[in-house]
Amino acid sequence: MYQQHFGLSDMPFRLTPDTEYFYGYPSHEEALNLLRVSLEMGEGFIKITGEVGSGKSLLCRKLMHALVGDYYVAYIPNPYMSAAALREVLARELGVDPDPLSGEHQLMHLIQERLIELAAAGHKVVLLLDEAQ
Repeated sequence: MYQQHFGLSDMPFRLTPDTEYFYGYPSHEEALNLLRVSLEMGEGFIKITGEVGSGKSLLCRKLMHALVGDYYVAYIPNPYMSAAALREVLARELGVDPDPLSGEHQLMHLIQERLIELAAAGHKVVLLLDEAQ
């Protein structure tokens, strides 16, 4: 309906933000640069807050696409789950395929081994948790 009426080439109002349509408002550019510099400096935790619809998810996706080369990005778009499920999703994002019958200790061991492997390969691991409220 919108495409035909307004002559749009793509569907508007998607559920996930499209980085192709990123407009670099000064505040967004500042936040994106702050994230990049913080990661380069080796900061441990970075938190971006803002009102609903202010572009936090878009910033996460822009950052994810900007981190290339030495970075390994694990992206979890909705971390609203149990701690055990979050660890399993993290393992899968890191490329670990855990045995569902293995315990929590084994899962943590596999995650730790993978993180050590990535670090040995020269990768900086970045975990992006979107909608982490």
